[in-house]
Amino acid sequence: MDKKVQSIKWLYLTVFLLPVLAMAQQKEPKKEKETTIDEVVLVGYTKVSKKDVTNAVSSVKADAIKDMPSTNAAEAIQGRMAGVQVSLSEGSPGADVDIVIRGGNSITGSNAPLYIVDGVQMDNALSILSPKEIESIEVLKDASSTNIYGARGANGVVLITTKGGRKKAKTSINYNGFLGVRKIQNTIDVLDPYQYVLYQYELYNKAGVQTDIDAFKSRYGTYDQLATKYKDIKKRDWQDEVFGREAFNFTHNLSITGGSDNSSFSLSLNNVQEDGIMIGSGFKRNMANFKYDYDLSKKVSLTLNARYSRQTIFGAGTSSTGSQGTNRLRNAVRYQPFEGGSTVNVDDFDPLFANETNLVNPVLLANNEIKENGRNDLMLNGTVDYKISKDFTFRSVIGYVQRDEYVNQFSGPITSLARQNNDQPVVFLSQTQTRRITNTNTLNYKKTFGNHKLDVLVGQEIVKTDGESLAINVKWFPKSISAQEAFANIQVAAPPSGLVQDAPKAGRVPDRLASFFTRANYIYKNKYILTASMRADGSSVFGPGNRWGYFPAASAAWKIGEEKFLKDSQTITDLKLRLGYGLSGNNRIGSFLYDTFFITSSDYGYAFGTNVTPGATTGNIMANKNVKWETATSKNLGLDFGLFKGKVYGTLDLYQTDTKDLLLLAKIPQTSGYEYQYQNSGSTTNKGIEFSVGSAIINNKNFTWKIDANISSNKNTIKSLGNSASASANYYYYPSGWQNNLNDFLVQVGKPVGTYWGYVTAGRYEISDFNYDPATLTYTLKSGIASSAAVANGAKAVQPGDLKLQDLNGDGVIDTKDMTDLGNAQPKFYGGFNQTFRYKNWDMSLLFNFSVGNKVYNANKIEYSTQYLYRDNNMLAEVANRWRWFDDAGNKVNDPTALAALNANTTGWTPPAGAYFLHSYAIEDGSFLRLNNVTIGYSLSKEFTKQLGLTNFRLYFTMNNVLTITGYSGYDPEANTRRNPLTPGVDYAAYPRSRFILSGVDITF
Repeated sequence: MDKKVQSIKWLYLTVFLLPVLAMAQQKEPKKEKETTIDEVVLVGYTKVSKKDVTNAVSSVKADAIKDMPSTNAAEAIQGRMAGVQVSLSEGSPGADVDIVIRGGNSITGSNAPLYIVDGVQMDNALSILSPKEIESIEVLKDASSTNIYGARGANGVVLITTKGGRKKAKTSINYNGFLGVRKIQNTIDVLDPYQYVLYQYELYNKAGVQTDIDAFKSRYGTYDQLATKYKDIKKRDWQDEVFGREAFNFTHNLSITGGSDNSSFSLSLNNVQEDGIMIGSGFKRNMANFKYDYDLSKKVSLTLNARYSRQTIFGAGTSSTGSQGTNRLRNAVRYQPFEGGSTVNVDDFDPLFANETNLVNPVLLANNEIKENGRNDLMLNGTVDYKISKDFTFRSVIGYVQRDEYVNQFSGPITSLARQNNDQPVVFLSQTQTRRITNTNTLNYKKTFGNHKLDVLVGQEIVKTDGESLAINVKWFPKSISAQEAFANIQVAAPPSGLVQDAPKAGRVPDRLASFFTRANYIYKNKYILTASMRADGSSVFGPGNRWGYFPAASAAWKIGEEKFLKDSQTITDLKLRLGYGLSGNNRIGSFLYDTFFITSSDYGYAFGTNVTPGATTGNIMANKNVKWETATSKNLGLDFGLFKGKVYGTLDLYQTDTKDLLLLAKIPQTSGYEYQYQNSGSTTNKGIEFSVGSAIINNKNFTWKIDANISSNKNTIKSLGNSASASANYYYYPSGWQNNLNDFLVQVGKPVGTYWGYVTAGRYEISDFNYDPATLTYTLKSGIASSAAVANGAKAVQPGDLKLQDLNGDGVIDTKDMTDLGNAQPKFYGGFNQTFRYKNWDMSLLFNFSVGNKVYNANKIEYSTQYLYRDNNMLAEVANRWRWFDDAGNKVNDPTALAALNANTTGWTPPAGAYFLHSYAIEDGSFLRLNNVTIGYSLSKEFTKQLGLTNFRLYFTMNNVLTITGYSGYDPEANTRRNPLTPGVDYAAYPRSRFILSGVDITF
């Protein structure tokens, strides 16, 4: 194991484990308070004492995150729960948050968990919740707990309960607001102006073509002038100009709570205004949530909840999910790093330079690509609880969720899209609405008789989802039009004679789900617990005959700590053994894929007279009437413990999840007339171990010190690929998509999902690898030394200094047969730890998260160190240490002895002139230890706040993304821009991550 992995391990041990071990040796102070682990958690439509839970459940309560200011609820729980990976795909405002529970089960489907907010299903719910309004988050991780939620529960279930008021409580008003600023944390090092022109001199002059030599002189000057002109020239740091602004954030949270003898209410308001560090980017959000509880009688109670969220993300960002052509970050990295070099001012658009280099001034580009991505969310739900008798309770929950999304995107005249359309602006508009109605009815029976305790739940649920989408691409706007004018006046776009606008694309997404479920929990002598559950789901996304799925589960627990031999133990105060087994289902595919539908588009048009008429097609996905439920089978063995009267507590879980009948978008022979088909094809397995531990190391009146930590390890393996694999072997290749036609991932039985597939870097070709002909001044590769020309050099003969790849099969030729497994994105282990301190009126918290052993595919590194088709592109700073062909006088050196002497101190290779391809140079160790958050607060004394008429007054200072210890050379080792389960860990054109410094106030009246 390398030194970086070892250092992270030791730091983890030092900061976390040693204090816990040291505490275990200490005698308990007489005045300390005892710590208890008895909590209530939400599991399967009902609340259960944590001591009676038989399943794998992780929980975060409001107290754990209440003092951590954040605009994103997902950030607040990052690193806090074992087996739960929370990561931001990139650093842009409103960036998507990925939550993966116990590794990904699906291959081409979504691995996102199912979110239940106050009993109602929602998608990506954490993005519309303020951390301040969350009462608790429970994550159900094994099938014995998730199966009760059936459909989509295979990837875990996140249960979120929001705060409400309290009965018999006076009205309380709380304001929490903060002001902060973001700054870019690090940049990519590139060649300085003088290094840049020396590299261009080599490119223009190496081949000895006079037109290229003259072109260089015209643009940059003669070699004798380079040092004088470019060593002291004003450098343009484009990354700083595009991403270097101070991005301010203003966040306000206001809550009003109260209650009477038979009712309670809570009103929460949230406003966020945040600038992005990139020009033109930002984020705005307004949220309101009202919750009301009312006891109609001693037997009937009513809860009403209304939530509305309105948010807008501004800016086109640095890339999209497309290929290299959509990479906007490239312009900030590769644009010439100085003013001049052309007759066109560097701050003006140079069309000739754009065509020759595929680059545009990044500042101009950022101001020519305007994007607004808006989203409105409405959630209404009501709950009726009817206590039929002492033992029977009926509950009915009805919810309505509506999401409206829109995208307005403007591509100005200098963008590549506009230049492809007569240099005229292009506008993309889309609108999507989804509506979901949920009704859940449950009957709960609870009875205690003697040593027996029984809890039985039966229920029925329906989920009805509808929606529409409309997208239109409008071309040929007047060049002088602004983005807002174009959004409001699409009718002014006039196509040239003989051409038509693209036809709008519309769609509907109906989805119906009917479910029946039951759950029984039996406890004997408060020691032995048995839980069994069953759910039946009928989904409309499957064809007739395959719509119903059945998901049974069972789990058991033994409270060893209640046995006589441990009852009076002073060391082991709680000990519980858990065992669970169950099935859960996944139906995350589109509607009506079992039938054939036609779509219209000008892409399939045909000529009619002088015009093009849009045609119709079935698309590229073939219908499949036999698609059925994907099923995950989970086994879990767990141990919960409490030591020293609860001062140390923790959980250990071992699990295995086997997923079969994967809902896989399979590539099929094109002789069928289609390219893909959804199939139940293949299976995966995830095996892992999770360990979490916490301790109230010191807990007295004036000083408390508490630590909570978790560490997890998951191993994912593909067990079968069904009909999707090669006829001769169980594998196929898959493209990450950052470069067209680059199959850089391997999907193979026996290997994990996300295996990188490429060549092994072997350094560079040295002079000793060649025969030299002084008559012709040519180098010819010696016999027996494999040439990488076809792969790395655009089929041109290799020369000294060129990139060398390993000939793994020893056939003397570097080709696709020499590609191999380069590692994968799975960490060996990951987790986080949090320490909180309170000294009198001061408080401090430190939140860390870490990952060890994962590999990152740094696609930026490949692009920014490859010449490919273009000159006049800047390169990574390490290219300055490349193989040299020209001496300090600008003369080309051919003599072997002189050339060897010239390169005695260089280690890099000549940037490849061929197409982009993956080799191990770009696969880096992504291990990191991140100090994610430091918060320091001071609360005024109760006596003083009482005089001011306040209940609480706290000032705080916070820094997010404080420090990252990593050997990764890119912006962020957590970047993941491809967003496909098959292509994880790809860092390509990610929006740089920033450091966030803020201060705020928390006041309660």
